[in-house]
Amino acid sequence: MSSSLRQRRTIIRAALPAAVLMLVSGAVAVQSGGPAVAAETTLRAAAAKAGMFFGVAASPNRLYPSVGQEFGQLTPENDMKPDRIATSSGGLQNTSGADTLVNHAQSNNMLVRGHTLVWHSQAGALQGASQATLNTFIGNAINRWGSRIAYWDVVNEALEDNNTGRRRNQWPHTMNRDANGDGDFFDAGDTDVIRDSFIRARQVVQAGGYTTKLCINDYDVEGLTVQGGGPNRKANALYDIVRNYRQYIDCVGFQAHFNDNPNSVITNDLQANIQRFADLGVEVHISELDIDDDLSNNDIGAGQAENYRKVVRACLNVAKCTGITVWGISDSESWRSSERGLLFTGSNGSYQKKAAYHAVLDELNKGRGTTTPTTPPVTTPPPTTPPVDPTTPPPTTPPVTTPPPTTPPVTPPAAGCSATVSLNSWNGGFVATVRVTAGTSPINGWTVRLTLPSGATVTNTWNANASGASGAVQFSNVAYNGAVGAGQSTEFGFQGTGAATGLTPVCAAS
Repeated sequence: MSSSLRQRRTIIRAALPAAVLMLVSGAVAVQSGGPAVAAETTLRAAAAKAGMFFGVAASPNRLYPSVGQEFGQLTPENDMKPDRIATSSGGLQNTSGADTLVNHAQSNNMLVRGHTLVWHSQAGALQGASQATLNTFIGNAINRWGSRIAYWDVVNEALEDNNTGRRRNQWPHTMNRDANGDGDFFDAGDTDVIRDSFIRARQVVQAGGYTTKLCINDYDVEGLTVQGGGPNRKANALYDIVRNYRQYIDCVGFQAHFNDNPNSVITNDLQANIQRFADLGVEVHISELDIDDDLSNNDIGAGQAENYRKVVRACLNVAKCTGITVWGISDSESWRSSERGLLFTGSNGSYQKKAAYHAVLDELNKGRGTTTPTTPPVTTPPPTTPPVDPTTPPPTTPPVTTPPPTTPPVTPPAAGCSATVSLNSWNGGFVATVRVTAGTSPINGWTVRLTLPSGATVTNTWNANASGASGAVQFSNVAYNGAVGAGQSTEFGFQGTGAATGLTPVCAAS
C-alpha cells in the first residue's frame, strides 16, 4: 500500500514494523446491540467462530507469542515485496525475513497472505522488467513457499488515484490494455500485465498442485460510491477486471485504508459493493484495514469504534467476505501513526486495547448477519473473447449455477422469463438485485422493464445494459448472461439515489 497521510503517493515510504500485542486486563465500555452468546475473548477465536479469519500485518522483529493468540492470519508488511526479495532476472534473494514470518505463521496455525508479486511501487531490481522476467519472479516466489501461502496478492494497486477508473501507466510496462486500438480492452491482441501475470500465477499453482488462492488488491475501491454520492469509478474498473478475468482470479482485497480523502471514506454502500464482487464467485477480503481518527472527529473512543463496527459488520453480512486484516497493531507503530487508526495504543510490546478493539471483538462475536443471501453466488462467465494462450490451464473454480426455483412458474410461455427484485436500502439510496429466471424453455436474451418511484434515480448498473435513469427504465442482458437454460437464473444489479419501494419488474425474453 502506498499513501501519504491524506493522499496516496506513487512511491511508498518504508512502513514501520507492525507490533505485537501483550494482552492487558480491563474492559472498555462500548455500546453493543446486545450481549454476545458464549463470547470469545480474542479476535482470532471470534472470527473463526464466524467462519472467517482476522489477521494482522507484521514484521519479523515483532513476532511475540501473543500474535498467534490474537490473530489467525499474517501478512508480511514489507518482507515479500519485490524490492526486498527480487533480483533483476526474476530470481529470489534476501528471503530470510519472509521465511521467518512464514515459519512463525505455520508454527501458530496461521494463514499467510503473500504481499506482493506485481506492483508499480517498491519494485526494486524489477523496475522496468519485461513480462517474461515478471513471470520468472512469479514462478520462483510461488514455488518457494507453495501451499504455505494461502493467498497471494498477484497484482497490487493497478488503478490510478483520484477516481479516474483508469489503469496506471507506470512499471512494469503500460497497463493500457488496448494495444491494438480496437476499443476492446480484454481481447487476446492486447498487452495486459494484469491478465498475463495472473495466467502465469495460475499455471504455477496448478503445476505445483498448490492450494494457494490468487488475489488482486487495491485501495479506494471499497464503496459503490465516493463522498457526495458519485460513482466509484475505481471500484467499477476493478469489478470489470475481475469479471473478465474471473477464470484466473480467486479473491479480491479491499485495502480499506479509510481516511478523509473523498474517495476513501466509509460509505453506506460498502456491503453492497462487497456483495457484487462476491456474486462473481470470488472471496472478498478487507485486506489492510486502518481507520483515520479524522473520520470520527479525532475521537478514538466510541466514534472510531462505531466506524470499525460498520466495516466489520459489512463483511460479516456477506458470506464470501472471508477475512479482515488490520495493517498493524498499535497506533504509534503504524505507517499512519498520526492518524491513530488501529486497535491498540502503546509501543514496544506493551499495548492497551482501544474501544475499537472491543467493538470489533463484540461484532465478530455476534456472528454472520441474517441478510446474507442463502443461495450460492452466481459466477459470471469469462468474456466472450477470452485471452488466447494454449498453455493456460482450465479454471480451478467452476461457475456456480443458481439452482432452479423450487416452485417453477405455472405454464410459462415457451421462451418466457420472470424477474424478481430484492432491495438493500439506506437513507437516501438503495441497491437493487434483480433475478431473471427462464421458463420451461431456454432463452437467448432478456429485457427487464420497471418503473422507479418519483425521486429515485439509477446511478450505476452491473451485469446489464441500462436505458433510462428515472421513471420507466429498462435493463437488458450483456454478452455473457443472455443465454439462460430452462428453469435457470441469472442476476444483475443497479444502484440508485432516493427510495425504491414497490418495484414490479416485467421480463421479456428472446
